[in-house]
Amino acid sequence: MSSVSDCIVSFVDGRVRLRHDALKNPEFAAVAESAAGGLDGVTGVRVNPVTGSLLVFYDPEKLSREHLAALAEQWSAFLPEENVSKNGRSPECGCVSALLGKKAVRLVDRALLVSLLASLAGAAAGMGTLHRVAGAVFALASVQHVAAHRRALW
Repeated sequence: MSSVSDCIVSFVDGRVRLRHDALKNPEFAAVAESAAGGLDGVTGVRVNPVTGSLLVFYDPEKLSREHLAALAEQWSAFLPEENVSKNGRSPECGCVSALLGKKAVRLVDRALLVSLLASLAGAAAGMGTLHRVAGAVFALASVQHVAAHRRALW
């Protein structure tokens, strides 16, 4: 379990910023935002799920740094233990990450190039079977390639 003091990036009177991987999960970030915003003395809350950052503005006259830190330490018990991936979701199952991981992408990129060259060579040489088989491999590799790079397409 992480301590909140490990997550504090900046703590000055009136403002505190925390960073934690769990805040990259949009659902968890929304819960943290509403919990922090519901405190008496908190004047504003900003969550950035991209960076995993929670920025809390508070009135130092109503809420002391010590009290705020004590509340945050109590809430740290609710921080999830598992790592959150860059997209804000829980880690994917082994077969999906194996198909879309960096090694698989490199292998498929090479397969795309080789199958394209083999298909063109088969067509040029009049070898219909080679052309069709290499074209089928190219089509299958293209599906994986699009799945791995789907975010760049949208």
